[in-house]
Amino acid sequence: MTADNRVKIIALLARQQPEAVVGIPESEWVDFKTAGPNGPYDLSTEKGKFELAKDVAAFANTGGGLIVCGFRAKRRPTDLHEAAQKKTPFAKRLVNTDTYKDVITEYVRPLISVDFHWFEDPSDPDLGYFVIEVQALPESDRWALVVKTLSEDGNMVKGGVAIPRRHSDKTPYLTADEVYQLVNAGLRGEPEMDVDLTVATGSVADVEVTDSVVEHLLANRRRELLASLPGRKAEESPRARRASLAMSDREKQLSREIQRLRDLNDLVPNMMSRDSRTPQQYRAEVDAYLKACERLLPSMLRRMWAQQSAPFVLRLANRSDAMVHQVEVIATVGPEYTAVLWSRPSGTAAAPAKLPWPEPPAAYGSKSLLASYAHSSVPTLSSSFGAAVSGRTPSRPQIRQLEDRLVIRFPPVNLRAHTQVSLYPVLLYGNGASTEDAVTVHWTATCTNTNLKGRQEGILRIPVQPLSVTLPPETDVPEPGTE
Repeated sequence: MTADNRVKIIALLARQQPEAVVGIPESEWVDFKTAGPNGPYDLSTEKGKFELAKDVAAFANTGGGLIVCGFRAKRRPTDLHEAAQKKTPFAKRLVNTDTYKDVITEYVRPLISVDFHWFEDPSDPDLGYFVIEVQALPESDRWALVVKTLSEDGNMVKGGVAIPRRHSDKTPYLTADEVYQLVNAGLRGEPEMDVDLTVATGSVADVEVTDSVVEHLLANRRRELLASLPGRKAEESPRARRASLAMSDREKQLSREIQRLRDLNDLVPNMMSRDSRTPQQYRAEVDAYLKACERLLPSMLRRMWAQQSAPFVLRLANRSDAMVHQVEVIATVGPEYTAVLWSRPSGTAAAPAKLPWPEPPAAYGSKSLLASYAHSSVPTLSSSFGAAVSGRTPSRPQIRQLEDRLVIRFPPVNLRAHTQVSLYPVLLYGNGASTEDAVTVHWTATCTNTNLKGRQEGILRIPVQPLSVTLPPETDVPEPGTE
């Protein structure tokens, strides 16, 4: 969880603006709860005590978070996560912070730093909102345990252990295999891997594409494609009109016969050169093509503009005295961002801007027998002829765009003691809707050392560079611009 997001919700409630909290989605750093007759957690029951301990331990195991009580959360069909849908303030007497502290102290190990906040509702000072702020456990102290579990009938079972963790807007538990590995590693007394991940260079490009730019480019593309349509037929020449007026009936009959013979002579070439489509059919093909381009054009422009900026490069450092083998880093960001691998060598200039339009319909006049005959008579070269044999390329990151997140998996690297290495550069860009000055990246690092606890995680921030797609005057080629 980022401190900025934590401060944002607390600041809104402190300024008595709870309406601004409505719409914020639940995530790995915030959970919304309504209050029943006995408060957000009914601590008179074993189930209520367990739920409080479980939620606090889950946030401590993930990176810290807020439990915001006084809002109803619900997921609409169009949303990926539940979000605060309605404010539901409640009376302050329904929460006793001393009781909350006692339950957390009794049920959670190790001791977790928790802060409690109460904020009055602006419409009724007798009602308000209760916020439990959970601090993250240091990596060396993880994991937080709930030392009692619930039976199927809702009774507390002594001696049971649960290890919850926050994942997106859910709270799963460590599996039995994961708990076994943690216990086994602790018994062997393995030292921990000590690596750090930082941003070496670069930023995230947040590219805004306006509707006017898209409409302008589509209009120009339409004019280009329709330029192949035939113009108006040439009018009869004045000489021909004068000749027809001066001819006698016999001469006109002979002229018509000669014209018929000419038409028969030109029949076959005309049929072969005529397009199999009508102009109306070709226009319909162009309209369907441009409709598809309208959906693709914003993403094409965002990617082209992002390539004008520098990619971000992460630096992985080994801070321990031991060598770590095959360290694999996995970075995760929000689903509103897209990542592509950087294809140019470091320090090279960007190629001239040229939109990679999809393949358009065949130009009018190209779908004819004569054109087909002409193309078939031209020999083609094999696609493998003259192919360059490239050298062995290094392993590259794997990028997966999921519904709720973007995952970048970097290839494993070896690190000697107290050394560092730069990871493969990646171009990360957004859709122009970001209001933050930096993007939060969650990362995990694992290694294959047999004598190390091979897992570590953390959070870093990559600065955002806002960009806007603009069209310079009297040109059809877009140019990058900085807001």
